[in-house]
Amino acid sequence: MKMLSEINLTPTSAQFEIKRGGGTLVGRSWGTPGECKAAALLVHGLGAHSGWFEALGRQLKVRRLFAVSFDQVGFGKRREENFSSYSQWIDDVIGAFDHLKETLPGKPVYLMGNSMGALLSLVAADYVSPDGLVLFSPGFDGCPETFTLLYRLLTVVSAFLKPEEEVGLPYGCDLVTRDPSARQWIEADPQRRFRVPGKMMLELLKLSARVLKQRKSLSIPVLMMTAGQDRIVNNPVNNSFFSRISAPSKKTRHFPEAWHDLMFDPVIDEVADEILQWMSEQTVERLIRG
Repeated sequence: MKMLSEINLTPTSAQFEIKRGGGTLVGRSWGTPGECKAAALLVHGLGAHSGWFEALGRQLKVRRLFAVSFDQVGFGKRREENFSSYSQWIDDVIGAFDHLKETLPGKPVYLMGNSMGALLSLVAADYVSPDGLVLFSPGFDGCPETFTLLYRLLTVVSAFLKPEEEVGLPYGCDLVTRDPSARQWIEADPQRRFRVPGKMMLELLKLSARVLKQRKSLSIPVLMMTAGQDRIVNNPVNNSFFSRISAPSKKTRHFPEAWHDLMFDPVIDEVADEILQWMSEQTVERLIRG
């Protein structure tokens, strides 16, 4: 039986800002570019911000990976920025990735998205060509027990009638993680956002529909990790999507006892080890092909 890990959320990250034509990206990084063997751009999910990757960021750092995450428009330190379309989120992923690639010339850079961030990473991957893609608990569809038909209908109607009016997410930290200390941390987090403008939920539905309808192949290796006790996203839809998509190589890892956010789950050590092993496998495959 594997030992479960403590979720240490004491801040260890460095803060950064990336000036872009359309504004400024703010976020966090773990590790140093000069000492890393590869880098990971971590894309957060709905209601979260870059600080939610603290536990994973430090795990990747000790494995000599440079981890970077940023706050998306509407979340974290960018909560008050005007949001109009999911294309803003995708543009930010592209901008952050390009900056990271410039910072680490010649080193592999991987794109890793959690929940909603997994959808954004899938779309953005076409524009930035990462060395690989990692999908954590991807949000291709909401769990039907939580995102009920009535909730979806009311949210869509509200978004059309009053797009700026906030609607509550149908879940809280009680479904995000099973870890008591992580729940307390989320509850005390002033930057969490479990109420969002209706138009934001509508844009997320559009993004999900686009990915499920249009995405049939990937030109890069992909790893998908899912949680067995997930009541936020729909695992059957995730598995169906993954089974039909084509890619140079693809791998899935399921954690039966874990809850939705693997970054806040006691299996965090296993998650980080799986990432490192998968990266090593991709390096071997590249050497064989080369």
